[in-house]
Formats: sequence, structure tokens, C-alpha cells
Amino acid sequence: TWNVVADTVAAEVGAEVVVVGAHLDSVPEGPGINDNGSGSAAVLEMALQLARLGVTPRRAVRFVWFGAEEVGLLGSRHYVNVTDLNGIVANLNFDMLASPNYARMVYNGSGCPEATRAKCLELQALFGTYFRERGLAYDVVPMSTTGGSDYFPFVRAGIPAGSIATGAGGVKSVDGRAAFGGVANAAYDTCYHNACDTTANINSAALAEMVAAAAYAMIELATNADTLV
Repeated sequence: TWNVVADTVAAEVGAEVVVVGAHLDSVPEGPGINDNGSGSAAVLEMALQLARLGVTPRRAVRFVWFGAEEVGLLGSRHYVNVTDLNGIVANLNFDMLASPNYARMVYNGSGCPEATRAKCLELQALFGTYFRERGLAYDVVPMSTTGGSDYFPFVRAGIPAGSIATGAGGVKSVDGRAAFGGVANAAYDTCYHNACDTTANINSAALAEMVAAAAYAMIELATNADTLV
């Protein structure tokens, strides 16, 4: 397996770096179009649009597509272990952004270790600001303290991380249906880790909303010197 890495050129020599990542692999049981083709495609589109807009960020943005997430976060663990982490100020991680029965989920920064918790909460607030300003409901959900997704090796290494998602095999509540529509008492993604996770499993409206939120956070971190100071 391997990681794919692409760097922007920052406006300032020795500038800080924001790592924007998603995992490229899927489970053997299915093609993994939502998990995690949706996140991988989102990161690629953000990279393409950043180039097309001609934005020269104050902070460099490093786009990383991690391998082997599904077998123990191997790609992101390897990246953190072999990379000079000095100058990396944040990780944004995108995993499952197009679940058919979706909810807008923002990961709770209070799940980060104490040393990075304040900045994790700031990253959480970036996503919250985006959704609130557009009148879009969202839930704050726990960040895993044992694995979860590729943000985990970063927070373990002392780098603050933020993430959004649309739900996996968990069940949408009645309150969730009221907030986000869809079907209560049904999984966010019934095809999670199954053969039916094909292009037919993508909720395009959810994907558009979540990619826009992801891009907002990336641009804020890359261009606004007042973030994560």
C-alpha cells in the first residue's frame, strides 16, 4: 500500500502546513464509493479548485490520500511516524461525506488530548460556523479515542485535528430525521462496508454540502493568520 502526497507552495518560506487528508482504500467486501471514495474525491476537488482559483496560501496545504486505513490506519500511522511534523499545525480529515440517509456530523474537539484540545475545539468551531451561517443543522459527535479514522495518529502525535462526516452504520434517530430528513430507525448508510457501496449509494446533495464545508475550513486555515494562533 502507499500514500499519495501533494503540496501547495506557500506565500512564505518556512510557512506552517495544514494537512488535508482522506483514505483511499476500501474494505474487500465492496468498492467503497462512499467509504471512502467520497472523502478522497472531496480532497482531490479541493486541491483542483485551490489551483484553479490561483490562491497562494499563507500556510502551505498538504493534500494526503492515505492507504490502508481499513486495516488499522496504516497509511496515516506511517506518515506520522516518518514525517518531520514540525510546522504542521492541523489535520483536516474527511471520511464518508455522502451517506444516503445522512446527518451533518462535526467531530467534538474535546476528545483530543489536553495539549491540543483548545485547537481541536477551534477546528470544530470552524465547521460549526459554516453550517450555522447557512442555516444548516448539524450534530456534534464524539471523536474516537481508540482509532476511528486517519485523524487519530495526528492527535496522538500532538497535532490538532478536525473532521466532519455523514454517518456510517449507526442508526438515525427520530430527532435526526426531524433535523436532517431521511428515515428514522435506519442506518445512515445501509451499504457501509458492503458490496452495494457503489456510485448508486451516493447522496449528491449531502456530498455537495459537506465538500463546501470542508473547503471553507481549509481556506480559513490556509489564508487567515488569525486561526490556530
